[in-house]
Amino acid sequence: MNLETRIDERLWDAIRSSYENRNFTGSIQDSMYFLTSLIRERTGLEGDGAALVGRAFGGRNPLLKVNKLQTESEKNVQQGIDQLLRGLYQAIRNPRSHDKYLDNDEDAIAIILFINYLVKIIDRSKSPFISQVFITRVLDPDFVSNDRYAELLVDEIPQKKRMDIFYLVFERFSEGDGDKLRYFFTAFLRKLSDDEKQVVYREISNCLKHSDDIAMIRTVIKTFAGIWDNIEESARLRTENKLINSIKDGKWHTSKAKCISGTFGTWATNITEHFILKENLFWVLLNKLGSSDRGEQDYVFRFFATSFGSLTASPSHTLQNLVIDGLKRGDKRFKEMVEGDFLWLGEEWQKPFKPYILLFQERPLPFDPEYDELEIPF
Repeated sequence: MNLETRIDERLWDAIRSSYENRNFTGSIQDSMYFLTSLIRERTGLEGDGAALVGRAFGGRNPLLKVNKLQTESEKNVQQGIDQLLRGLYQAIRNPRSHDKYLDNDEDAIAIILFINYLVKIIDRSKSPFISQVFITRVLDPDFVSNDRYAELLVDEIPQKKRMDIFYLVFERFSEGDGDKLRYFFTAFLRKLSDDEKQVVYREISNCLKHSDDIAMIRTVIKTFAGIWDNIEESARLRTENKLINSIKDGKWHTSKAKCISGTFGTWATNITEHFILKENLFWVLLNKLGSSDRGEQDYVFRFFATSFGSLTASPSHTLQNLVIDGLKRGDKRFKEMVEGDFLWLGEEWQKPFKPYILLFQERPLPFDPEYDELEIPF
């Protein structure tokens, strides 16, 4: 009999060497090894032998279903396949692993053909975990933004499928909501080994090193702000520089509650405490705060007033002078920043300004034609 033409190509590749060398016991053992690998691949499970089969095919909700499990007959078939596979390990594989056997070609052909039959059944079986279906759940608009939901979702991923899922999600990253993705990846990273985490960090770094897709970069920042320190330095520097360049152009129109420019730069607030270019960002913000352009000032007040504490331990002389000058002019924006945003930063952020707060008298801001509408009497 030409066994090669009668069995699955993958199974033949697994046993070929032993079979052609007339090592029939070895070919039987190789066929069982292939069967084990196939079950592990389909389920993502570890383990071996009857225990592996039980987890894959047994129980009320088996990982691999050979039919719909709706009728009593279908349930019996499922149970029968479970028992057949257990029997193969107990009666065929295990004895040959522990004792010396000398199988002939008839024994090998009969057993391998039966294993081939079971391989077909396993290939047709339905697994509850389908990667592409799972990805739609990660990107689902109704993804529940909390830790528990993310943990439950991640727990469904078989261990061997985790990195596949990472790559599939990352390929469609720009389609996702950064807030929801942040919950998912926080739970996901907790499941990974140190080596797997390094792969994730490397892929994120490569994206930031080369991408000019602002939407993609923004989503990466929003999702991975908590692990910014783990991203490669060159990727962080490039991204931070992009953010700073956007911030330089940033303007906010208070009365219209609209960001006129520099929208991308506002995402720096997610990672300010992890910035490498803290000094650069600090001086850009000071220049904007001291600008005669109200839109530039309001951009800082609106987005970055709370970030100063992440950039410097205490207010520098330049920052103190800018704030004090604003208080002396009666500019309520500076007073609100000191009494609101600076309040949580500690006494050193309050002490330099207390005398000027006590003497503060609010005055209207100078008319700015770009931001103030003329009142035309009728």
